[in-house]
Amino acid sequence: MKQPIRVGILGLSAGGSWAVAAHLPYLNSSAKYSITAVCNSSVESSKAAIEKYGLPSSAKAYGRPEDLAGDADVDLVLCSINVALHHPALLPVLKAGKDVYCEWPLGSNLKQAEELNRLAKENGCKTIIGLQGGQCQVVNTLKEILAQGRIGNILSSTFAGAAQYVGPEEQEDKAYFFQAGVGGNLATIFFGHTIHIISSALGELSSHTSILDTKIPTVDLTDKPSTDPSRKVVRTVKRETHDQVLLQGRFESGALLSYHLYGGKAFAPGEGLHWRILGDRGELSITASGTNLQMGFPDCKIRLFDNRKDTVEEIPLVEDEWTKLPIPAQNTARIYEAFADGRTGDYPDWDLSIQRHKLIDEMYKGVKGGW
Repeated sequence: MKQPIRVGILGLSAGGSWAVAAHLPYLNSSAKYSITAVCNSSVESSKAAIEKYGLPSSAKAYGRPEDLAGDADVDLVLCSINVALHHPALLPVLKAGKDVYCEWPLGSNLKQAEELNRLAKENGCKTIIGLQGGQCQVVNTLKEILAQGRIGNILSSTFAGAAQYVGPEEQEDKAYFFQAGVGGNLATIFFGHTIHIISSALGELSSHTSILDTKIPTVDLTDKPSTDPSRKVVRTVKRETHDQVLLQGRFESGALLSYHLYGGKAFAPGEGLHWRILGDRGELSITASGTNLQMGFPDCKIRLFDNRKDTVEEIPLVEDEWTKLPIPAQNTARIYEAFADGRTGDYPDWDLSIQRHKLIDEMYKGVKGGW
């Protein structure tokens, strides 16, 4: 049996984080990986996380990325920190020749992402980008349906819904969503994830036009989540990023795409996403409480209209051994499995991340004033 891949986690808060929800369930249960180090903003914080999550007592605690990079007992670094810190934190890691799983976006902008990708290639580092939506149950189910030809040739698709974040109010710890220079906002994070999901199911775009706009100029930052009725506004800030993303495009197949993503809450449970795929023999309807299928929704539904039979059928989502994990961890588990098995075509790498960054960069260039 192969030795497990030794993982150093960059960003594992004892107070809870995306790494805790999406990565630990798989990493703590897989014989293919072992967690050997944690690096937070301080050694004390890293020690607290190691203790809280019951990581091996041999796991090392670091307070600087440079120290994590120098650990000979780390093969793969999981980078799960604010996007503004990706570039500086990963420079020493890549120069040390470590493989890296980095959450999306890779960098705050295309230039940073391209530099990181170049360094990875120069130092022989294998890479993963956290665009895990391409591995979600919805995409896997859609691929199966489309491969069976159940709606015939694809003519067009419409995708519309709410980001569930970046609306008229947001919890204060997410203020960076509205700061232009950070690179973590509606267009980069949420559009990036959803366009990857669409492309994973329907193929790449060959051409597009887009609109990025801001309709709500200020944001109320609150002390608690927007779902908490006891929340209070802490301060109001100017919105430097967009709250509307629209795109019209053509897939390489010739099929058409109409896309609209807006910041804010969903209309109602189960109605935060309306995605249609039209074929010459039928149509698919995908609905969920939000557009973030990379995170997953238990109420996601796929229905198929057969225009020859004039019937509507609900299609069960494809299941595999990873659907037993908590929903946020299922897609990352599929990525980790593909990486450990050396199936390079079955997980997203940094070359793909550059492709997504370039699309977003093109969209920004069409906006007066750019970023």
